[in-house]
Amino acid sequence: MTSIKPASSRGMLKIIGTSSLGTVLEYYDFLVYVALTSTLTGLFLPAQDKVVASLMGVATFGIAYLARPIGTLIFSPMSDRIGRKKTFVVTLALMGVSTVAMGCLPTYASIGVFAPIALLVLRVLQGVALGGEYGSAVVYVMEHAPADKKGAFTSVLQGTAGIGLLLALVVVSALKYSLDAHAFTQWGWRVPFLISAPIVLVATWIRMGMKETPVFVEMQRTDQLSKAPLAETLGSRSSWKLLLIAMFGAQGGTSVSLYTSLIYMLYFLQNVLKIAPMNANLCLGAAILIAAPFYPAFGLLSDRIGRARVMFIGIVLWMLVAYPAFAGIRTAALSNAWLVITAYITVLAILTAMIMAPLPAFISECFPSKSRTTGFGLAQQFGNILFGGFLPLISLSLVSVTGNVLAGVGYSIASLVPCVAVTYFWGLKRDRLGTIATDENHQRDRVTQPVPRQS
Repeated sequence: MTSIKPASSRGMLKIIGTSSLGTVLEYYDFLVYVALTSTLTGLFLPAQDKVVASLMGVATFGIAYLARPIGTLIFSPMSDRIGRKKTFVVTLALMGVSTVAMGCLPTYASIGVFAPIALLVLRVLQGVALGGEYGSAVVYVMEHAPADKKGAFTSVLQGTAGIGLLLALVVVSALKYSLDAHAFTQWGWRVPFLISAPIVLVATWIRMGMKETPVFVEMQRTDQLSKAPLAETLGSRSSWKLLLIAMFGAQGGTSVSLYTSLIYMLYFLQNVLKIAPMNANLCLGAAILIAAPFYPAFGLLSDRIGRARVMFIGIVLWMLVAYPAFAGIRTAALSNAWLVITAYITVLAILTAMIMAPLPAFISECFPSKSRTTGFGLAQQFGNILFGGFLPLISLSLVSVTGNVLAGVGYSIASLVPCVAVTYFWGLKRDRLGTIATDENHQRDRVTQPVPRQS
C-alpha cells in the first residue's frame, strides 16, 4: 500500500500561487464583461428602450452560465482521465483567445446584427472555458494539500472570483478616468480585453511547468484511472445523492450570496440607484479587498469545526443581514455616504466568504479521486445555473416590474431557503460522520482523507 505524501509548506505556497494566478485571470476575463456591461450594451445591443437594452446586456452575462456545464462535461472528465494540470492549461488558453477576440470585435454600427451574435458566441466560449477551469484547479490544490489543511488551502481559490472582478473594475475605472467619454466608447473599451493576451501567455507558460498531482500520478502508475468518469458519476445512485446535496446546499448558497453581494450589487448600484460607475466601482472594490483575507480564515475554521457548519452559519447570517444591508445602501446613496455604502457591502462580502470558503473541500471530499473533478464540476456548474447565472437578470426584472428597488434582494433571500435546509439536514450530517465517498482507490489515497470533525 503506497502512502502519498502531501506537498511541503513551501511547495503549497507555489502550488496555490500558480493555480490562483490562472484562476484570477480566468475570472477577470469572464467578469470584465460585468464592468463594461453598460458600454457593451450600447455598442452591441442597441434598443430604443433603455430598460430593455439593460436587461439584454445582463441576459448576455447569464447566457455564459448555460455554457459552463458544457465546459464541465468536456474538461472535467478529461481532468480525471489525462490529468489535472494538462486540462487547466487548455482551459486557460481557450479563455484567453476568447477574451482577446472579444476586444477585436466590430460593433453593431459596423456589421449590424452579426455583432451581438459574435459577442454571444464568444461569451459562450468563455463560459465553456471557465466551466472546465475551476474544478481542475481546486482538485489540483486539494490533492497536494495536507489532510488537516485542505479547507484552508482550497479556500484561497474561492477568493479569486472577487479578485478577478476587482481587477476588472480597476482596469475599467482607470481607463474611464484617463480617457474622455468619446475615446473610451471608440476604442478604450477594447483595452481590458486585449491586455489579457500577454498575461495569459505568461500564465500558460507557468502552468505548463507545474507537476501533476501525486494522487493522479499514483492512480496512473497503478492503472486505477477511470475510463469513463462521467458515466461512473451519473450512473451511481450515491453520487447523485451527493451531487444534489452539493448543488442545493453548498453550491446554491455560494452562488446566491456571491452573485447578489458582488455581481448584482454592481448592477444595483449603477442601474437601480443610478450611482456613478466610478463611485460604485470604488465602493465594491474596497469591500472585495477587505473581505479577501477572510477566505483562508474561514477555510481554516472549516478544517477544525466542519465544512457544512461554517457554511450553514454563513447562510443564516447572510439571510438575516442582506435585506437591511440593501435598504441601508439605498438610504446612504441619497446622501452620497460612500463609506456607509462600502461598510454594508463589506459585511455582505465577508459573510459570502464564510459561505464560499469551505465549498471546494466540501464538494471535493464527496467524490472518489478517480472521478473527483467530474463530480465537483457537475455539482458546481449545475448549481450555478439553478441559483446564480440568471440571478442578476431575474432580480433586475423584479425591480423593473414591481417598482420596488429591494425586490431583487428579496428574491435572493427566498432562493436560499432550500440551501439552508439541505445544508442543515444533510450537510451537517456529513460533518458529523467525517467521511468521504469510499472505494478501493480511497484505501490507498491517504492524502485525500479528511481529519475527524469536532462535534
